[in-house]
Amino acid sequence: MNRILKIYGILTSFGMLMVLLMGAIVTTTGSGEGCGNSWPLCYGEVLPTQPELETIIEYSHRIVSAALGLMVIVLAVWSWLTNRKSKEVKVLAILSVFFIVFQGLLGAAAVVWGQSSFVLALHFGFSLISFASVVLLTVVIFQGEKGRVVLKIDRGFRWNAYFLFIYLYTLVYTGALVRHTKASLACSGWPLCNGQILPPTNELELIHYSHRFMAGLFFVWVLLSFIQIRMYYRDVPTLYRSFLILLILVSMQVTTGALIIFTKLNLFIGLAHGLFVSLLFATLSYLIMVLLRKS
Repeated sequence: MNRILKIYGILTSFGMLMVLLMGAIVTTTGSGEGCGNSWPLCYGEVLPTQPELETIIEYSHRIVSAALGLMVIVLAVWSWLTNRKSKEVKVLAILSVFFIVFQGLLGAAAVVWGQSSFVLALHFGFSLISFASVVLLTVVIFQGEKGRVVLKIDRGFRWNAYFLFIYLYTLVYTGALVRHTKASLACSGWPLCNGQILPPTNELELIHYSHRFMAGLFFVWVLLSFIQIRMYYRDVPTLYRSFLILLILVSMQVTTGALIIFTKLNLFIGLAHGLFVSLLFATLSYLIMVLLRKS
């Protein structure tokens, strides 16, 4: 039974990742209004007649999201019932259900009351938390009590990781705002913006350049943290490997961010960008969970 639960957790985690990427496709293709302001139906129909491409993309995202919502609820209840003594499982089960429902309602609100850029950015941020909570729940199920990892490191570096997590979540919102305000190409060229070091002359350039600046700062922050870990905590495998993965992912994130500019919003590059930020957030979330554990 526990083996089946683990497999189910993996499938649900991959499903949640697919939902995130499908959401990115909806945004990139401008299909957010593919069903008008009708929800949960599409133009008042269960199966839209003669749907256009935008309608197919938007409605497919809704159907898959609804299916994954049910899968997450099943995973949460199943995990709770089979791990009654684990407080960690209970907390993650509650978080996974709460955020899958909340981000679904937020998406519905955006459809019914208008596609606000700020609301859509919030929707993506909460979707990331929902994804991460499912991944962490699956990891905890796999580890069990015997495989539970607890880290004993310097308090200063522990807070460094906490602030890094908060910063990343803020960075995620700025990136989502770039997409939803259609500011992705407000700055031509890379790393400079329209050939200038301090270019913002309008709102879209400011949104884009703020995200780019914050992303560069995040890369430097992760790099310096990794160097410090390599010097003082190389014998702590979980910490060392986590930051190595973070460094690789943030490098790929910066690379795909630049390629988005050079390729003029290539869909596959955009999906890769979304994939790396999702994995980046999940990895840092796992590290924070481990750091918060007590012996």
